[in-house]
Amino acid sequence: MDLSWRDVHWADPDGGEVIFHAVIPTMVYPRALRFREKWDGLCLLTSSSEVAIWDEEDKYEREDPGVNLESALLGGGITGIYLDELTQLNHLSVGRFPDPEPRRLQRLAFLHDRPVYFAEPDMDDDDWSQHLTDEASEMTKFRRLFSMIRVGGSWRKKFKSVKKHGKMPEHSDDPGFLVASVLSSTWWLMLQDRSSEELNQARDRRFAQRIRGALANLRTMHGSNARLLIPVNHIWRTTLLNELNQDPKPEEVSFLNANSGVSEEE
Repeated sequence: MDLSWRDVHWADPDGGEVIFHAVIPTMVYPRALRFREKWDGLCLLTSSSEVAIWDEEDKYEREDPGVNLESALLGGGITGIYLDELTQLNHLSVGRFPDPEPRRLQRLAFLHDRPVYFAEPDMDDDDWSQHLTDEASEMTKFRRLFSMIRVGGSWRKKFKSVKKHGKMPEHSDDPGFLVASVLSSTWWLMLQDRSSEELNQARDRRFAQRIRGALANLRTMHGSNARLLIPVNHIWRTTLLNELNQDPKPEEVSFLNANSGVSEEE
Protein backbone atom coordinates (compact mmCIF):
# COMPACT_ATOMS: atom_id res chain seq x y z
CA MET A 1 0.00 0.00 0.00
CA ASP A 2 1.73 3.16 -1.23
CA LEU A 3 0.68 6.30 0.64
CA SER A 4 3.78 8.30 -0.23
CA TRP A 5 3.38 11.92 -1.30
CA ARG A 6 5.93 11.74 -4.10
CA ASP A 7 4.81 12.35 -7.66
CA VAL A 8 4.79 9.11 -9.64
CA HIS A 9 5.90 9.20 -13.29
CA TRP A 10 4.80 6.62 -15.87
CA ALA A 11 6.59 6.59 -19.24
CA ASP A 12 4.35 5.71 -22.18
CA PRO A 13 6.06 3.30 -24.62
CA ASP A 14 4.81 5.51 -27.46
CA GLY A 15 6.38 8.62 -25.93
CA GLY A 16 5.58 11.18 -23.27
CA GLU A 17 4.77 10.57 -19.64
CA VAL A 18 1.92 10.55 -17.17
CA ILE A 19 2.49 12.20 -13.80
CA PHE A 20 0.32 11.16 -10.87
CA HIS A 21 0.09 13.93 -8.27
CA ALA A 22 -1.40 12.80 -4.94
CA VAL A 23 -4.22 14.98 -3.60
CA ILE A 24 -6.51 14.97 -0.56
CA PRO A 25 -10.17 15.52 -1.52
CA THR A 26 -11.50 18.89 -0.21
CA MET A 27 -8.07 20.03 1.08
CA VAL A 28 -6.48 23.32 0.04
CA TYR A 29 -2.84 22.49 -0.51
CA PRO A 30 -0.17 24.80 0.90
CA ARG A 31 2.31 26.00 -1.70
CA ALA A 32 4.92 23.47 -0.58
CA LEU A 33 2.66 20.56 -1.60
CA ARG A 34 1.54 21.93 -4.96
CA PHE A 35 2.87 20.48 -8.19
CA ARG A 36 5.61 22.75 -9.52
CA GLU A 37 7.13 20.88 -12.46
CA LYS A 38 6.35 21.52 -16.12
CA TRP A 39 3.14 19.97 -17.48
CA ASP A 40 1.37 20.28 -20.83
CA GLY A 41 -2.11 18.92 -20.19
CA LEU A 42 -4.39 17.88 -17.33
CA CYS A 43 -6.44 14.69 -17.03
CA LEU A 44 -9.21 14.61 -14.44
CA LEU A 45 -10.49 11.26 -13.19
CA THR A 46 -14.08 12.27 -13.81
CA SER A 47 -16.39 13.10 -16.71
CA SER A 48 -16.57 16.35 -18.66
CA SER A 49 -19.64 17.43 -16.67
CA GLU A 50 -17.51 17.92 -13.55
CA VAL A 51 -16.35 21.41 -14.48
CA ALA A 52 -19.96 22.61 -14.72
CA ILE A 53 -20.64 21.02 -11.31
CA TRP A 54 -17.66 22.89 -9.88
CA ASP A 55 -19.02 26.12 -11.34
CA GLU A 56 -22.31 25.48 -9.52
CA GLU A 57 -20.52 24.70 -6.26
CA ASP A 58 -18.58 27.95 -6.61
CA LYS A 59 -21.86 29.80 -7.07
CA TYR A 60 -23.41 28.17 -3.98
CA GLU A 61 -20.33 28.98 -1.89
CA ARG A 62 -20.50 32.64 -2.86
CA GLU A 63 -24.16 32.78 -1.90
CA ASP A 64 -23.85 30.75 1.31
CA PRO A 65 -20.28 29.88 2.43
CA GLY A 66 -19.99 26.31 3.71
CA VAL A 67 -23.29 25.13 2.23
CA ASN A 68 -21.64 22.41 0.12
CA LEU A 69 -19.85 20.92 3.12
CA GLU A 70 -23.01 21.07 5.20
CA SER A 71 -24.93 19.26 2.48
CA ALA A 72 -22.26 16.57 2.16
CA LEU A 73 -22.20 16.01 5.93
CA LEU A 74 -25.98 15.72 6.04
CA GLY A 75 -25.75 13.08 3.32
CA GLY A 76 -23.97 10.81 5.80
CA GLY A 77 -22.53 7.50 4.68
CA ILE A 78 -18.86 6.92 3.93
CA THR A 79 -18.29 10.42 2.57
CA GLY A 80 -20.01 11.95 5.59
CA ILE A 81 -17.69 10.08 7.95
CA TYR A 82 -14.65 11.11 5.93
CA LEU A 83 -15.58 14.79 5.97
CA ASP A 84 -16.56 14.75 9.63
CA GLU A 85 -13.20 13.30 10.66
CA LEU A 86 -11.20 15.38 8.19
CA THR A 87 -12.68 18.65 9.43
CA GLN A 88 -11.49 17.79 12.95
CA LEU A 89 -8.05 18.73 11.63
CA ASN A 90 -9.07 22.34 12.05
CA HIS A 91 -5.56 23.72 11.65
CA LEU A 92 -5.64 22.53 8.02
CA SER A 93 -7.72 24.07 5.25
CA VAL A 94 -10.12 21.19 4.60
CA GLY A 95 -13.78 20.54 3.81
CA ARG A 96 -13.67 22.99 0.90
CA PHE A 97 -15.81 22.84 -2.23
CA PRO A 98 -15.31 22.60 -5.12
CA ASP A 99 -12.42 20.19 -4.59
CA PRO A 100 -9.57 22.72 -4.29
CA GLU A 101 -6.50 21.17 -5.89
CA PRO A 102 -8.12 19.65 -9.01
CA ARG A 103 -10.11 22.88 -9.43
CA ARG A 104 -6.96 25.00 -9.10
CA LEU A 105 -5.17 22.92 -11.72
CA GLN A 106 -8.17 23.06 -14.08
CA ARG A 107 -8.28 26.85 -13.82
CA LEU A 108 -4.54 27.02 -14.36
CA ALA A 109 -4.90 24.86 -17.47
CA PHE A 110 -7.57 27.19 -18.85
CA LEU A 111 -5.49 30.25 -18.01
CA HIS A 112 -2.52 28.94 -19.99
CA ASP A 113 -4.60 27.34 -22.78
CA ARG A 114 -3.69 23.76 -21.87
CA PRO A 115 -6.14 20.96 -22.70
CA VAL A 116 -8.16 19.34 -19.93
CA TYR A 117 -9.01 15.69 -20.60
CA PHE A 118 -11.42 13.40 -18.77
CA ALA A 119 -10.72 9.77 -17.90
CA GLU A 120 -14.37 8.99 -17.18
CA PRO A 121 -16.59 8.57 -20.25
CA ASP A 122 -19.71 10.69 -20.55
CA MET A 123 -23.19 9.27 -20.05
CA ASP A 124 -23.83 8.94 -23.79
CA ASP A 125 -21.22 6.16 -23.90
CA ASP A 126 -23.22 2.91 -23.99
CA ASP A 127 -20.50 0.73 -22.47
CA TRP A 128 -19.99 3.16 -19.62
CA SER A 129 -23.71 3.50 -19.04
CA GLN A 130 -23.90 -0.29 -18.72
CA HIS A 131 -20.94 -0.26 -16.32
CA LEU A 132 -22.71 2.26 -14.07
CA THR A 133 -25.86 0.12 -14.18
CA ASP A 134 -23.85 -2.94 -13.15
CA GLU A 135 -22.22 -0.93 -10.35
CA ALA A 136 -25.60 0.22 -9.06
CA SER A 137 -26.88 -3.36 -9.08
CA GLU A 138 -23.84 -4.54 -7.14
CA MET A 139 -24.16 -1.76 -4.56
CA THR A 140 -27.80 -2.58 -3.88
CA LYS A 141 -27.21 -6.25 -3.16
CA PHE A 142 -28.47 -7.14 0.30
CA ARG A 143 -25.08 -7.97 1.79
CA ARG A 144 -23.64 -4.63 0.67
CA LEU A 145 -26.63 -2.67 1.92
CA PHE A 146 -26.44 -4.54 5.22
CA SER A 147 -22.75 -3.65 5.56
CA MET A 148 -23.72 0.05 5.53
CA ILE A 149 -25.54 -0.47 8.83
CA ARG A 150 -22.18 -1.22 10.43
CA VAL A 151 -20.25 1.36 8.43
CA GLY A 152 -18.86 3.11 11.52
CA GLY A 153 -17.18 -0.04 12.80
CA SER A 154 -15.93 -0.94 9.33
CA TRP A 155 -14.46 2.55 8.98
CA ARG A 156 -12.53 2.32 12.25
CA LYS A 157 -11.16 -1.10 11.33
CA LYS A 158 -10.09 0.04 7.86
CA PHE A 159 -8.56 3.26 9.19
CA LYS A 160 -6.47 1.32 11.71
CA SER A 161 -5.18 -0.94 8.94
CA VAL A 162 -4.36 1.92 6.54
CA LYS A 163 -2.71 4.04 9.24
CA LYS A 164 0.20 1.58 9.42
CA HIS A 165 1.20 2.73 5.93
CA GLY A 166 0.76 6.48 6.45
CA LYS A 167 3.63 8.79 5.51
CA MET A 168 4.57 12.41 6.02
CA PRO A 169 5.05 14.70 3.03
CA GLU A 170 8.67 15.61 2.35
CA HIS A 171 8.16 19.36 2.77
CA SER A 172 6.16 19.38 6.01
CA ASP A 173 6.51 18.11 9.57
CA ASP A 174 2.79 18.55 10.34
CA PRO A 175 1.32 15.14 11.33
CA GLY A 176 -2.07 16.42 10.20
CA PHE A 177 -1.09 15.70 6.61
CA LEU A 178 -0.34 12.08 7.47
CA VAL A 179 -3.74 11.72 9.16
CA ALA A 180 -5.48 13.41 6.22
CA SER A 181 -3.87 11.03 3.71
CA VAL A 182 -4.89 8.03 5.81
CA LEU A 183 -8.46 9.36 6.05
CA SER A 184 -8.73 9.93 2.30
CA SER A 185 -7.27 6.49 1.55
CA THR A 186 -9.67 4.87 4.01
CA TRP A 187 -12.55 6.71 2.34
CA TRP A 188 -11.47 5.51 -1.10
CA LEU A 189 -11.05 1.88 -0.03
CA MET A 190 -14.44 1.91 1.70
CA LEU A 191 -16.07 3.21 -1.48
CA GLN A 192 -14.39 0.43 -3.48
CA ASP A 193 -15.75 -2.16 -1.06
CA ARG A 194 -19.28 -1.13 -2.04
CA SER A 195 -18.70 -2.54 -5.52
CA SER A 196 -16.98 -5.70 -6.75
CA GLU A 197 -13.30 -6.18 -7.49
CA GLU A 198 -14.19 -7.12 -11.06
CA LEU A 199 -16.12 -3.89 -11.66
CA ASN A 200 -13.45 -1.76 -10.00
CA GLN A 201 -10.80 -3.32 -12.21
CA ALA A 202 -12.94 -2.82 -15.33
CA ARG A 203 -13.28 0.87 -14.46
CA ASP A 204 -9.55 1.29 -13.92
CA ARG A 205 -8.80 -0.53 -17.18
CA ARG A 206 -11.10 1.82 -19.11
CA PHE A 207 -9.60 4.85 -17.38
CA ALA A 208 -6.09 3.64 -18.27
CA GLN A 209 -7.10 3.38 -21.93
CA ARG A 210 -8.43 6.92 -21.86
CA ILE A 211 -5.38 8.25 -20.02
CA ARG A 212 -3.21 6.84 -22.80
CA GLY A 213 -5.58 8.38 -25.33
CA ALA A 214 -5.22 11.78 -23.67
CA LEU A 215 -1.44 11.49 -23.76
CA ALA A 216 -1.57 10.41 -27.42
CA ASN A 217 -3.45 13.60 -28.25
CA LEU A 218 -1.02 15.66 -26.20
CA ARG A 219 1.87 14.19 -28.22
CA THR A 220 0.38 15.71 -31.38
CA MET A 221 1.07 19.10 -29.80
CA HIS A 222 4.21 18.50 -27.74
CA GLY A 223 5.85 15.45 -29.27
CA SER A 224 7.51 12.70 -27.28
CA ASN A 225 8.21 15.07 -24.38
CA ALA A 226 4.49 15.60 -23.65
CA ARG A 227 3.64 15.53 -19.93
CA LEU A 228 0.12 14.73 -18.72
CA LEU A 229 -0.68 15.63 -15.10
CA ILE A 230 -3.28 13.65 -13.14
CA PRO A 231 -4.41 14.65 -9.62
CA VAL A 232 -5.39 11.43 -7.84
CA ASN A 233 -6.10 9.93 -4.43
CA HIS A 234 -2.91 8.43 -2.98
CA ILE A 235 -4.11 4.85 -3.03
CA TRP A 236 -5.97 4.91 -6.36
CA ARG A 237 -2.81 5.64 -8.35
CA THR A 238 -1.49 2.12 -7.58
CA THR A 239 -4.34 0.35 -9.38
CA LEU A 240 -4.24 2.83 -12.26
CA LEU A 241 -0.50 2.26 -12.64
CA ASN A 242 -1.08 -1.49 -12.64
CA GLU A 243 -3.51 -1.11 -15.55
CA LEU A 244 -1.21 1.23 -17.48
CA ASN A 245 1.57 -1.32 -17.15
CA GLN A 246 -0.65 -3.83 -18.98
CA ASP A 247 -0.20 -1.72 -22.15
CA PRO A 248 -3.90 -0.94 -22.75
CA LYS A 249 -4.97 0.31 -26.18
CA PRO A 250 -5.32 4.14 -26.17
CA GLU A 251 -8.90 5.41 -26.47
CA GLU A 252 -9.95 8.77 -27.88
CA VAL A 253 -11.19 11.05 -25.11
CA SER A 254 -13.22 14.19 -24.61
CA PHE A 255 -11.57 17.39 -23.49
CA LEU A 256 -12.38 20.98 -22.69
CA ASN A 257 -10.83 23.65 -24.84
CA ALA A 258 -9.87 26.75 -22.88
CA ASN A 259 -10.97 29.02 -25.74
CA SER A 260 -14.32 27.49 -26.64
CA GLY A 261 -15.13 25.95 -23.26
CA VAL A 262 -17.02 23.14 -24.96
CA SER A 263 -16.59 19.40 -25.08
CA GLU A 264 -14.92 17.97 -28.17
CA GLU A 265 -13.95 14.51 -29.35
CA GLU A 266 -10.61 13.67 -30.85
